[in-house]
Amino acid sequence: MSTAVIFNIQRFCIHDGDGIRTTVFLKGCPLRCIWCHNPESQKMSRELMFYSSRCTKCGRCEEICSNRRISDQKLDIARENCTLCGKCIEACLNGANEMCGREISAQEAYAEVKKDSIFYETSGGGMTVSGGEPAMQSDFTLELLELAAKDGMSRAIETCGYGERSFYERANELGTTFLFDLKAADSEKHKRLTGVGNEKIISNLEYLAENNADIVIRLPMIPDINDSDYDIEKMSEIIKRLSGKIKYAEIMPYHNLGISKEEGLGRTPLVNQPNVPKETVEKWIEKFAEFCVCVKQSK
Repeated sequence: MSTAVIFNIQRFCIHDGDGIRTTVFLKGCPLRCIWCHNPESQKMSRELMFYSSRCTKCGRCEEICSNRRISDQKLDIARENCTLCGKCIEACLNGANEMCGREISAQEAYAEVKKDSIFYETSGGGMTVSGGEPAMQSDFTLELLELAAKDGMSRAIETCGYGERSFYERANELGTTFLFDLKAADSEKHKRLTGVGNEKIISNLEYLAENNADIVIRLPMIPDINDSDYDIEKMSEIIKRLSGKIKYAEIMPYHNLGISKEEGLGRTPLVNQPNVPKETVEKWIEKFAEFCVCVKQSK
């Protein structure tokens, strides 16, 4: 029985594949995207999240934790000394402290997913495994997919593509839909933005395409980072090579919902921009069309 560290099982998801879905979010990712909207997923270990907007500086947590100090109406946390004991969570009356990450077995996670089966049957939905990166906790992910396959439940994974080939081979054998991120076409730029080159990612994408996988390419478009005409042209070249072997490509406009999570982790957001306006997304779609590539916009 496989186990993994997850940070959420989210119900009634409508953007993580077809129909209404339940999404299992895993912790741990090999990439370090500076715009990540789930920064709490990057580390595989548990983490403490502190939301200052909920804190009234009452001092209850300071009384039971030597790593906390209130000064000048501000609560400071010595995170490097935190043992993740959770006492601050129990002490807080306002929910300002949360523990992100819990270990769970694939059987337990799937039991939670199955509770929503009626919604899948009526909407054509099912289970999606996301993160983080599902390939990082591959045994758990594959066991979840196997359980869903036995029940005939639709299954999908959201992946950055940076995983072992054997994982993608087995996931494809199980009839998985791949929601496959393409963050930058140029490998050097990809490395600057995420910490790794994209050769392995492109190789896995091409393997899946050649082996009749069900693929949706997702294009996270971040203003002034990967949205230049050059970026779009290079990404278009990759998508055109796979013409007829993918379902479609989908633009994922940047949103700033991850900023509060970065702050909750005690980190300074590296990207802090307004959400992408509709007009900009339309411009991107038109630009892709110039290269004969059809893309959709995620809602």
